Order: sequence, then structure tokens, then C-alpha cells
Amino acid sequence: MKRIGQLLKKDIILGIKDIFIIMEIAFSFLIMLMLLFVVPKDIEAVRTAYIYDATSLISNLVNSNAESAKAEEQKGGIFTKSREEVIEGMKENMGALGIIINEEKNGKYHVELLTQPYTKQNIAKYLEMEMEDLLSMLKPPKGVYPPDVYNAGRITALKEGLRDELPFNKRMLPTILLYMVGIIGLFAMVSLVGQERSEATIRAYKVSPASMWEFLISKHLMLLAVSFCTFSIIYIPIMGFAGYPEALLLMLLMVIFGSCVGVVGGGIFDNPMSAMASMFLVIIVLVLPSVSLFVPLFNPGWIKFIPTYHVLFGLDAAIFPDNNSHIIWQGIGIMAVIDVVCFFISSFVFGKLIRKEA
Repeated sequence: MKRIGQLLKKDIILGIKDIFIIMEIAFSFLIMLMLLFVVPKDIEAVRTAYIYDATSLISNLVNSNAESAKAEEQKGGIFTKSREEVIEGMKENMGALGIIINEEKNGKYHVELLTQPYTKQNIAKYLEMEMEDLLSMLKPPKGVYPPDVYNAGRITALKEGLRDELPFNKRMLPTILLYMVGIIGLFAMVSLVGQERSEATIRAYKVSPASMWEFLISKHLMLLAVSFCTFSIIYIPIMGFAGYPEALLLMLLMVIFGSCVGVVGGGIFDNPMSAMASMFLVIIVLVLPSVSLFVPLFNPGWIKFIPTYHVLFGLDAAIFPDNNSHIIWQGIGIMAVIDVVCFFISSFVFGKLIRKEA
């Protein structure tokens, strides 16, 4: 342990002299300030919808609740008295939509969605059908379905994954933490190991009493210490201590995984610059799960084999808690197993790769 402590002290001093640690902390402060004061909390523009409700079903429902009416007004919903007023409003506001609601003789509802020329018609048709179904749930048309359908019909809301609307700057936090903190180990380890190989310090180290395991462990510990600082600088001013322990643990596990990959890269390539192109390809693969986080429809089975998938969704569950704590601990468990395996494999491979260096 004493030798590891001495090696760790040496790595920290070298990291400061090479301004690696200083740059990481400086960038962390910059990112934190940008998220707090530059990145907007809401990037969604309010679109106006002109609504002519001949059935009075929606208008009465909204007007009966003062909070609903206020929310509808904030979202840009404007009720009109005729179809012509809807069209005139859309002409004046080229970003607006029009909704016409009528009730047919057979008790069914007909929704007509008036769109601007740039709107895709298949989307408009889909929205029309969805709104007709919604109206039928609010006031089912009599005689359209058998009586047992009305008695058996139930609407169930699942809480899992449900949450209040999140500010945009906070919604970006899991992905930013992955980029700024989680992947630091990959680049940094390649740079640290490659630099020591190019300067031939590993050759001198091989004749010292310490083992190659201690050499690598000290570098893992140094990266974990830097990651702890950068993570805390970004996370605490934005989210406070809510979800902090679980998110920190996930992030440190991700740093270990990245640094293990960096150990292999540092052993394969003679110098850090020659490794950068390959490391960028690895990073492209590692950031793919961030697409699934923002676009849940993109969730193929193979993407779950990428470790960052479990880190990102675990971070999301820790930062924005719901009844989804199992996702956090599932991610922690999976990453812990991956890290143990990767640590021993990367150390073994690294030892084999540099053994030829006299």
C-alpha cells in the first residue's frame, strides 16, 4: 500500500505539471456555469392551436377547471366560434395549427386537423385518429360498442418512467457527465501510459521492487480522484445532493471501465497520438446509447451490450428519481462485474504487451 501511495503521489504531481488535472477541473467549472447560466431551461417554442369545438365537450371541460384553462392558454390554445376564425388565425400565424371538432349523427366524433403546408399529412391523420379516440374516452358514443365493452374498459396509468417536465439544462446532465467525466479515463490512461512508454520510464520501473499491478492501480486511483472532483463540481451546483451517492458510484464505475480500455490502448500503441484515432472510434460506440436516452423508440437489443447503456439509464434514474431505483442498482451491479473482469484482463494484456520492451 505504501508503494501505491507513493506512485499515486507521483502520478498526481505529473498530472498537475502536464496541466491535465488543471484542465479537467477548469473545464468542469466551465460546463457547470454554462448549464446554469447559458443553456436554456426550456427550448420548446409555444405553438398556437386555434380550436373550434362544435360539441363543446373540450371547451366545457377546460373552462370548468380554472387551472386547466390557464394551462391551455399558456400552451397556446385559443378557442374560436367558427371554422372561418380558425383559418384566419392560421393565416396570421404561420406556425399555428387548427382543430375542428364535430359530432356526427351516429354519436361518433370527427376531428379535422388543419395544418400548414410544411406539415406531413400522415402525421396529421395520426393525430386526428388519436384525438377522436380521446374524445370517445371522455364521452363514449352510445350504441357504437356492445355494453360489456363499456363495463370492461379501464384506463391504467403506470407510474414507472413518469415524471414532471424536466428543464432542458438538467435533462442533458446524464449525457454531459458521461462525456466530461465518464470517458476521461479512456483518453487519460492512454496518454499517461503512452507518455511513460515513450519516455522509457516503464523500463526503469520494471527493475524496481513494485509490481506492474501497483503501477496501474496508482493510475486508476489518480483518475478516480480527478473524476470525483470534476463530477462534484458539475453535479452539486445543479442538482444538489439529491441522487448524488448513486450517480457518483455509477460514474466512478464508468471511469474504471474507460481507464481499463485505455490501459489496453496504451499498451498497443507506442505513443498517445497514434492511439487517438482508434480511441475516437471506441468513443463513438460508447456514446450510441445516448440516442436511446433521448429517443426511446431507438432501443435495439444489441445496444444493451454497450456498458454505457446501463450507466446512462442508471444516471437518469438516480438524477430524476421515480419508482425506478431498480434501474440504478441494476446498472451498478452490471458495471461492477464488467469492471472486475476488465481490470484483470487489461492488466494481463498490458503486461504481455510491454514485456518485449527491454
